[in-house]
Amino acid sequence: MNQTEKLDYSDWLGAAASGLCAIHCTLTPIFFAAKPVLDSAVGEHTHGHGWWGALDYIFLVLSLLAVWYSARHTTHTTLKWGLWAAWGLFVFGLLSEPFGIPFGHWFMYVGSISLVIAHIKNYRHCQQCKAEL
Repeated sequence: MNQTEKLDYSDWLGAAASGLCAIHCTLTPIFFAAKPVLDSAVGEHTHGHGWWGALDYIFLVLSLLAVWYSARHTTHTTLKWGLWAAWGLFVFGLLSEPFGIPFGHWFMYVGSISLVIAHIKNYRHCQQCKAEL
């Protein structure tokens, strides 16, 4: 696998992980709102939201790896800083939740969606660079 294919992979990994994270963050309130109804319908179950909450940190690590690799290898300076800024918003939003910072979850959504957009733009930029060679 050459350098350009690895960069493509990191952008697709970053876009996919960020997109899945946005879906995860959107569904979490629905699952917690539905929990009392589900518990009364099917009985109390032993596994809580521990594994579901752990997904936040899995997405955090995946997105860090994808941003680090993509930003390190892109030739587009604005995209490089955009990737890191989007990841910073995502981290701030994710870490603001346990501390009860109001509206912190919106930073997580904006950061996640921004990561998807930045990775796709970087992927397209890299495709254009390959076509010019």
